[in-house]
Amino acid sequence: MQDSKTYTALALAGTIPFIAGAMLPLLGHDSLPHLGPLDQLVSSYGLAIVCFLAGAHWGIYLAGRNKDLLNLFVISNVIFLATWFAYISGPVKLAIGMQIVAFLALLFIDLRLRTGEVISAAYFRLRTLATLIAVLSLLAVIAQ
Repeated sequence: MQDSKTYTALALAGTIPFIAGAMLPLLGHDSLPHLGPLDQLVSSYGLAIVCFLAGAHWGIYLAGRNKDLLNLFVISNVIFLATWFAYISGPVKLAIGMQIVAFLALLFIDLRLRTGEVISAAYFRLRTLATLIAVLSLLAVIAQ
């Protein structure tokens, strides 16, 4: 039960940079001193989180917990690399748009993992909430 509380707190804390990136422009801040424009900061953070989630899928695959035919090794690499290429090759809005697609694709994979009883219902609900917060925040960043 303690682990559940810990990962819930960490996952929700992990949405704070997304929320800040969406909200700070409403308060008249579009950049942070010495750090740069908020959209670029949020985009770099989003890339890190996509990498983290892809790594979690690697862990599931390596542990042999995935009973599905879904090759988490390959698909998580494809998702991350597509996100990284968007990040390095185009405007920040393209990178953020790709991150939105990646977050939704990773959540769909988690839905498959939940259906196969590889991950718990509580963890899937938390992932869904965190993804919703991240995606809505990223959409707000793109709209600004």
